[in-house]
Amino acid sequence: MNTVKFISDCLEQVQLRLLSTCEGLTQEQVLWRPAPYANNIGFILWHVTRAEDNLVSRLAGGSPALWVADGWHRKFDQPVDAPDPGDRMGLRALPIPNVTVLLDYAHAAGEQTRRFMGGLTADRLDQAIEQSQPERTVAGSLRHLITHKNNHHGQVDYIRGLQDQTWDLPPGTGAVLP
Repeated sequence: MNTVKFISDCLEQVQLRLLSTCEGLTQEQVLWRPAPYANNIGFILWHVTRAEDNLVSRLAGGSPALWVADGWHRKFDQPVDAPDPGDRMGLRALPIPNVTVLLDYAHAAGEQTRRFMGGLTADRLDQAIEQSQPERTVAGSLRHLITHKNNHHGQVDYIRGLQDQTWDLPPGTGAVLP
């Protein structure tokens, strides 16, 4: 297997597992916080999706993020410059829309990533994203995206388990790609 295929498969797997974990969530479950200052599933899903959207848009040549280009900010009833996806305090100001909107945005960002990966070649992996920061490569950014999504997928799994003792991880926790 070549490197690009391996990275693409990793991204597909974590997307599949994250979305499988979110299947059947109610709005109450999406908004529930295990502690007063803890993140809820809705914020985690928005954060990881927005971060993926921003990163892949930048990697794809700086095209506008789907958040702006496809009007997702309007579907979330937010301004274009809604809280930064990494701004923990901004989450208090971010109203979480219904779970369908959250999942649709996650699907759209995942599809954008698939399209980007489909056109990526191995010789581009070591390229710097910006000339001013040669240490920030395409490969390093994709590695970060995989790790980031896996970390937050674990949080969503954990919160689901706290909410429902009968809930279990998606079968095998490594759902196999079709």
